[in-house]
Amino acid sequence: MSFTPPDAPPFPVTADDEHQDEEASVAAYAEILSFQWCFGFNKDLPVLNLSINKTKKIFFAAAQIGVLYDFANNRQQLLIGHRNNITCCCISNDKRWLCTADTGRDCTIIIWDTITGLPNQTYFDVINGTGTVTFSTDAKYLAALSEKSPQIISVWDWTSENDKPVCALELKREYSNQHYLQFNPRQSSQLVSNSTTQVLFYEWSHENGVICYDPDLSERTFDISREKLGYLTQSVFLANPTQVVSGTTTGKLVLWDCKSYREKMEMNKKQKQLEYARQPSKLGDNKDLTRDRMKSPANRELTRDTLKSSGSTRSGTLSSRKSSAKSSQQDDQENNQQQQQVSFSEQLLENAQNTDDFYGLSPMNKQPLKLCEPQKKPITILITSGDLIVTGDTEGVVRFFDQELKLRMWFEHIRIGPIQSLSFTYTTSDFTPPPLSATLNYKQNESTLQQPPFATLDFTVSSTQAVIAHVTHSGQQVSIVKRDSPTAIYALDTHPFQHKLCFANASGRLQLWDYEQKSIITTVQRTHDNAVTQLRYNHNANYIAVGYADGKLTICDALSLESILKEPFQYAKAAIVLIEFSNSSDYLATAEEDYTISVYRQNLNSAEIYTFLGRYRAHYKPIRALFFGFTIDDNQPILTTIGADRILAEYDLNESEIDHLVLKPSTRIEQIAEPMSAGYYPASLAKESFLITVNNEFKYKLYNADTKMCRKTVLGPTFGSPVRKIGILPKVNEDSSEEYIYFMTTDKIGLQRLPLTGNPYDQMAIIAHPNRVSDIRASYDGQYLFTSGGLDNVVHMLRVDPQVLQAQAELGGKDLIPFYKLLEGGREGEIFREMQELFYYSQLRHQDINRFDTREIRARIPLSEIPFVMRALGYYPTEQEVEEMINEVKFSTYIDTKTYVEDIDLNDFIKLYINHRPAFGLNPADLTHAFNVLSDQINSDNGQPEINRENLLCLLQRYGEHINDYEMAECLANLLNLNNETTDIFDTMNADDACRFIEDQLPEQMTIQTFTEDLLKMPSQYVDQVMYSVKVQQRRRSSLMDPKTRKRQTSIEKQQRMRSSMTSTTQRTPSFLNDS
Repeated sequence: MSFTPPDAPPFPVTADDEHQDEEASVAAYAEILSFQWCFGFNKDLPVLNLSINKTKKIFFAAAQIGVLYDFANNRQQLLIGHRNNITCCCISNDKRWLCTADTGRDCTIIIWDTITGLPNQTYFDVINGTGTVTFSTDAKYLAALSEKSPQIISVWDWTSENDKPVCALELKREYSNQHYLQFNPRQSSQLVSNSTTQVLFYEWSHENGVICYDPDLSERTFDISREKLGYLTQSVFLANPTQVVSGTTTGKLVLWDCKSYREKMEMNKKQKQLEYARQPSKLGDNKDLTRDRMKSPANRELTRDTLKSSGSTRSGTLSSRKSSAKSSQQDDQENNQQQQQVSFSEQLLENAQNTDDFYGLSPMNKQPLKLCEPQKKPITILITSGDLIVTGDTEGVVRFFDQELKLRMWFEHIRIGPIQSLSFTYTTSDFTPPPLSATLNYKQNESTLQQPPFATLDFTVSSTQAVIAHVTHSGQQVSIVKRDSPTAIYALDTHPFQHKLCFANASGRLQLWDYEQKSIITTVQRTHDNAVTQLRYNHNANYIAVGYADGKLTICDALSLESILKEPFQYAKAAIVLIEFSNSSDYLATAEEDYTISVYRQNLNSAEIYTFLGRYRAHYKPIRALFFGFTIDDNQPILTTIGADRILAEYDLNESEIDHLVLKPSTRIEQIAEPMSAGYYPASLAKESFLITVNNEFKYKLYNADTKMCRKTVLGPTFGSPVRKIGILPKVNEDSSEEYIYFMTTDKIGLQRLPLTGNPYDQMAIIAHPNRVSDIRASYDGQYLFTSGGLDNVVHMLRVDPQVLQAQAELGGKDLIPFYKLLEGGREGEIFREMQELFYYSQLRHQDINRFDTREIRARIPLSEIPFVMRALGYYPTEQEVEEMINEVKFSTYIDTKTYVEDIDLNDFIKLYINHRPAFGLNPADLTHAFNVLSDQINSDNGQPEINRENLLCLLQRYGEHINDYEMAECLANLLNLNNETTDIFDTMNADDACRFIEDQLPEQMTIQTFTEDLLKMPSQYVDQVMYSVKVQQRRRSSLMDPKTRKRQTSIEKQQRMRSSMTSTTQRTPSFLNDS
């Protein structure tokens, strides 16, 4: 039985009119952050050529976004609809319909209209995701292969309204992962797919579903080893209706043909041999028969000798003198033979459908016929264009073969790296291609016979180096369309006062872009094996500080991107994760992966721009925030770091000297939660100087920059994962009083309106990179956000429209209307009524419950009653959290009125409760993890973590917020509902009585099930979720064990069960004897 963790607080959708405001909210979410441009693309997916006649248009995938790129006019049209990274795509023959698909949660298949850029059909929640898709020739059907095992092949009639596939078939696991799929261009009911070792042929129909044929291709097939045979890459149908060819990683081509067709041909061959043997032998007849055999395409030996190219290292053509000198009579004979083969195949299929042996006689029941080696390098691409077979290899060479697998032309001057995809332009029937230019350096045919120049359609080709090229004029012209990052992009930064963006990848290449003109300014390859992890402009954009994975730090010119240092700084010992300049660039600081910081001081009168000041390790966990500021008293520069260890450290830069960095006293700012990011709160919103932090419990916190007192706690964005980074968005309009925070989570980015109130309508988020957002930056004018996706090799550019977020907040309602939606049941729910009653009860408690005189009941309660009401509502804050809540209310108006607030009304209490309570309740997985950490052994019977009573009491009384024996006994009485029975005992109880009471109530050994079920009295549903978490951890532990350890543990458990059963038997034996 599976369980899900507790739900998050409901996110409000409406204010007054549910349906009307829902539409307004959806429209607002679509416009607050809108994708504008994609830098980079997924080099592992094919780049599709959408060009028709003279147009120049391609499609590529950038993370979860599809991009229609008009590279003639440098325009992008973004196709947004996927929740996960796009995993496959295909285009119809007429370039009208585009299909994209993804894998993961809420996976979809979307078919787009390439003219309008709008989705025409969408299939949701596809089983096991989608690994590859393909259109039939007429674009009526779409075939898809799932990515996850077990793989499912399905055929969709996407032009109909049915959202289910026409037919589907689950493939056997031994077929391995089928990664390529294609329709037969001459018959939409036939398909071929292949994995690295297995080719599958399919026939489908509405009546019979999908029939799969799995011919064997092993080392014994051609008596060749797997190393020489190679692994399969792609497969295509030939013009011959029964033949298919597959490419391999050793440059070989495997020819497949119909099994029954081959047997029939062999029978015909034997019959002719018998008839020839009966006739008188004549030398002329023998020669004629031999010539006829050589002319038959089915009988010709496709050896490497017939496919070997000449020794030329340039582009050229090959043609056999015999084949080019054929007479017209021989050509007519070959055409007749092909027509006979087609008619034979159709007759065979018709006969097979009328018999019971359809499987054996089907034209898709094929077997490997021949193996040839047209080249040495691995074939990565294998497609057809008209009557030509086109291949691409790992050296970037494109070759063209005819249907007899004779080499017609090859292009080796493209030079963009290993070929990843190749796609041809579509031409209409009324289009006349331009004549070949004589001025270009066109390589004439190397044949000694007169032949017309080789001509082919224009095509685009992409490589594994993230380069896209457009080849025109039958290979005479090669133009580079895009040259993007082939490796992960982690670091980026924006110019402080110009429309420039700089980002760098894991191979050390820096790129400088003008994001307004969408043009690249400078590209520099700094290193090849050292990843750039951080970039940062200084305050006047003279320099860019560049941090590397090995700890090196260099400073580059902001325009040329060339280093201005003689040698890079090498003081850090681990990867640089954060870089910051002070406001005037007097100081430069870096944070490293080994929890240390390094500080550099500027030299104005020296050749060395910066001098190393010192390093310090003030944290024992990763540093999450690094920023400069000024002291409140004397306005001196100060450096602040906040780590996952909950420590805020400050460094006195004025008192620091070379090799001596002065650390001020540190402050622990969190008790349980881990800070994720921090910075200075905008000064225009508060009269005090505040630091703002965000933690992994979905909370914003404001701290006084001087006293470090927590002054406010606010519910933060709850969009699936905690906020990992925040930044203040620069004002678009300097006269505006509105301030905003931009943030990023694991896969989303969003906008938060200030001041912080906890109103859910003040925030929004969208998916930026489904796998992970590596970094985020804002443009200097606040109009754009830029995000890097790390391993997806993409940088997204998004336009920001804060006015839409402001309108959304106004639509969400005023005062407490948005907060009521965060209470279970809203304003009419049980919790709100309970709050009203508790406000009354707390006043009775505060005024002494035993009073009989007239009481004064008000709409406010004293601050001292806050923790009691919170606990009555089911939220049990720690003593530090109680202090933070009281201080938040107490000092809320002190700056303005110089007086303390002594009480709180119901409206403010509701906000306080919503902002301070856990965002998602108590997670069973967290409770299980805590119990595992504290437990000292595993129960031998059920495998649950177990803790000794003495150890539990020791932990409760010595660590964290201490609890004495009397308080522990009182808590146990409350948990076990013993208050009525022990009221008199607690009045006279001493320390010894409390210890005895605890020993009587707590078992000596306590498992997690006993702890949650018997002691904490958790609901049965919550206990089941806890036990599910325990089982998940048990399976994870067993999977990590090596086989010997797992076998030994199984043996021990078996012995323990046998011993326990024997013990129970011996204990029962005396009773039987006594009965007898």
